[in-house]
Amino acid sequence: MKIKKLQGLIAAAHTGFNADGSVNYAVIEKQAQMLIRQKVTGVYVSGTTGEGICCSLDERKAVFDAWVKAAKGRLFLIAHIGALALPDVQELGAYAVKCGMDATSIVPPNFFKPGSVDMLIAYLKEALKTSEKLPFYYYHTSMSGVNFDMQTFLEKADGQIKNLAGIKFNYPDLYMYQRCLRACGGKYDITWGIDEWFAGAVALGAQSAIGSTYNYSAGIYYKIWDAVKKGDLKTVEKGMKRVCDIVDILVQYGGVAGGKVMCQMWGVDLGDVRLPNKTISPEGKADILKRIKKIGVK
Repeated sequence: MKIKKLQGLIAAAHTGFNADGSVNYAVIEKQAQMLIRQKVTGVYVSGTTGEGICCSLDERKAVFDAWVKAAKGRLFLIAHIGALALPDVQELGAYAVKCGMDATSIVPPNFFKPGSVDMLIAYLKEALKTSEKLPFYYYHTSMSGVNFDMQTFLEKADGQIKNLAGIKFNYPDLYMYQRCLRACGGKYDITWGIDEWFAGAVALGAQSAIGSTYNYSAGIYYKIWDAVKKGDLKTVEKGMKRVCDIVDILVQYGGVAGGKVMCQMWGVDLGDVRLPNKTISPEGKADILKRIKKIGVK
């Protein structure tokens, strides 16, 4: 499979919920428009930010369908198909192919974890049997507890995982990130995944980034990106301060729940989160909106 390297910002989309806790599929059209207006190039669907593991398989499939319909080919759609049960991963992978998603991604199991890089590769080869037609991005995150060296993973997986396109690199190690960019002759697409370290990754050669805060503040990051290319460090510093101010709010209130509130700046109401995530009080939501307006994301 020829690897097409991603470009620009890819939003890790939230999943909207109605007041009764059901999935709000109708709001996905508004989300797509919100992202297109900000020149976001793609969407990571049903991942951490999207509370994918808090949704049933049927809900996740319907979310895939809604994004394909809303994007109309204007956004590159990556379907997160990770789940604890291998048959569930395979079922979601088959559906991602069927409904027209552009790529898949998997967070590895985090209860019974792969015990080595070789076991991780064996698991992924089995998991991807139903979605081999689509490019695959391994989701490397410290949240999974599967903390192998990713350069080693790429070198061992090369030629074994036929549809491996790269890594969604959500790991706080820029040294490892650089080695992954160069692994196997720079063959693989290593897309950056930690928003508050964005400028550092761009300076090291990142061509794309997947993150939750791109849902509502993509313009800030594109300005930082341009400033890095121009060597305008003062603008980079100012931009990253705004990024950190946003992240400070998310740390205080919870990244998924807080991010949903911030999307209201674009007129998109995504409701609350599902347990075990914590719902934000009305007073907390008011505080978030007041502070995000002061920071400015539009």
